[in-house]
Amino acid sequence: MPEAGMKRRSTKKSRGGCSRCKAHHLKCDETKPECGRCSRLGIACPGYVQKYKWLNDINNLSAATHATTHNDTDVDLDWLGMTSPPGRPMATPTVAEETPASIPASPLWDSFALQDQPFHVLDFSQLIEPKNTDIATIDVAGPSQRSDMLQSLRTHKREVQPRAQASLAHQPSELLSYYFKNVSKLYAVYDDYRNPFRSVVSNMHSHSQVISLAAQSMAAACLNEIHPRFNIIGRKLRQEAMNLIFSQPQLDSKALLALMMFGPTGNWHDATDLGLDFYAMMRDRIDDLAATGELVQHEVNLNSFNFFREAMVFWEMLLTFVADDTAVRKCSTPLGPVLTCQPAKHIAHPWTGVARDAIEIVADVGRLVRSHRKRHRQQGFVTQAYVHQLNHDLERARELENQLLACRHPDANNIVHPEDAETPVWHLTTLAELYRYAGLLQLYRVFPDTLSSRLSVEDNHAPAPLVPDEHAMDIAHRRSKWLTSFALEALRLLETMPLESGTRDFQPFLLVILSSELVCELPGVDHPDGDEEVDSHFVEVALMRKLVLDRLTTCLTLLPPKPIRVCIDIVKETWRRIDAGQKNVYWLDVVIQNGWETIMA
Repeated sequence: MPEAGMKRRSTKKSRGGCSRCKAHHLKCDETKPECGRCSRLGIACPGYVQKYKWLNDINNLSAATHATTHNDTDVDLDWLGMTSPPGRPMATPTVAEETPASIPASPLWDSFALQDQPFHVLDFSQLIEPKNTDIATIDVAGPSQRSDMLQSLRTHKREVQPRAQASLAHQPSELLSYYFKNVSKLYAVYDDYRNPFRSVVSNMHSHSQVISLAAQSMAAACLNEIHPRFNIIGRKLRQEAMNLIFSQPQLDSKALLALMMFGPTGNWHDATDLGLDFYAMMRDRIDDLAATGELVQHEVNLNSFNFFREAMVFWEMLLTFVADDTAVRKCSTPLGPVLTCQPAKHIAHPWTGVARDAIEIVADVGRLVRSHRKRHRQQGFVTQAYVHQLNHDLERARELENQLLACRHPDANNIVHPEDAETPVWHLTTLAELYRYAGLLQLYRVFPDTLSSRLSVEDNHAPAPLVPDEHAMDIAHRRSKWLTSFALEALRLLETMPLESGTRDFQPFLLVILSSELVCELPGVDHPDGDEEVDSHFVEVALMRKLVLDRLTTCLTLLPPKPIRVCIDIVKETWRRIDAGQKNVYWLDVVIQNGWETIMA
């Protein structure tokens, strides 16, 4: 018996077969290009793409599993192709046991192997063809399935032998389902068929290991406080995606999309992980594409390139406030024209929305204020070189101020409206305006002379004083009150966008840097001990503080919690210092002193 058993175990079983035959548990003759059964039935054979299976020890997962190649056709991602709405609402992908059953295996992606190859781009217009179903949500056990399960419990009264619990590492469908249901919509400023983190990933994950790993790692990171095991799984999945990227001698568009997914989300696993190496990889590849002339082949390549190049603007902005300038070098390739469709309407980018120009300026503001504050902390004595650098910083601040004041976002009528009920187009224009507020507030706090100059201009041209009784206040008091009023105005604007909006993942950054100016007690105003009276200014600022904390606390349940907790710590410590009477409190100083650098998204 032992020998017979050993002999049976050594018998090699076929793991091949087309997806349709495997889904019906039928033997497949594996004839190429189409199997015999599909040919006899007169239906299209889905091919022999293997479904990835993740092992318990993900570090030992073989990197040799690649997508099967059916043809050598170039693959294009035409961002402009996404502007034509599908005939029916896009269905949320349902990840089943056999993914080709819900997402057809298309040879479109078969040419994407993890090998050295020229830069290709992903054709969104082909990826988001209308489905035959209405908008669906992911449900691992649907109503009929649950009824069958309940009926089974009623019918079989014998004690059911318990089975060993399946590892989530063996169940990529569970994490992928969570990704499509919860993660993809928060990773873009709006969620419709133009959201590549839903539409493109849903078509690629069954054919691209690196995209599948990236999506699963993001899902696990969102669940890492539910159970510590998710933290381990998420880190390992991300590491596997990283290994695949590092193994490529040249990054194609699939790899760039994966970098957009797991590069900036290292802070979801570890709040201190800024993903600087991945930013550098993507930046260098984009610059290389522009320098080598690969983009002159056809217009579709250029459209895809502009999509990735614009994404770098937002990634750079988040990093410039929390990483040194040497680690966040700008792309040397200038931005291309804004994405438009016919008639000439602005297409909102999934990350920058319609605020590309404002975000680019705010990135320069972040680079300037961080280097200036760090230099100020490290300077022991005043030198001529230091004074020269201060003058240079002040001049640069004035340049950026003028750029922000002149920056304009598109009119709402000239923007393609997202097909997202939670994110109307005015949310996008409001977000663009808030970036201008945020950038100006940083310049006026760190370089107060710019604000003093601006207020002097206002005094000379305005018919009425900017602040009541301004001539009775000293200049520091006046600046502080103006900054608080400016922050209140910006936060009232932000308050109009609910957290149900697709902009929710883009709000924590703004909440932190705007809340730094919420000073309840104006400087120079003394309150006798025991005085319990409060003025309207105190109440207004206190209520706005509550709004900021309420929003950030709610974000703990809506967004990956680890970076949000750091945001809350920054805000509370900044207010603690302000309320303790410290002067010139600035949120970025709090971050640098405590080592709280994180991507605030």
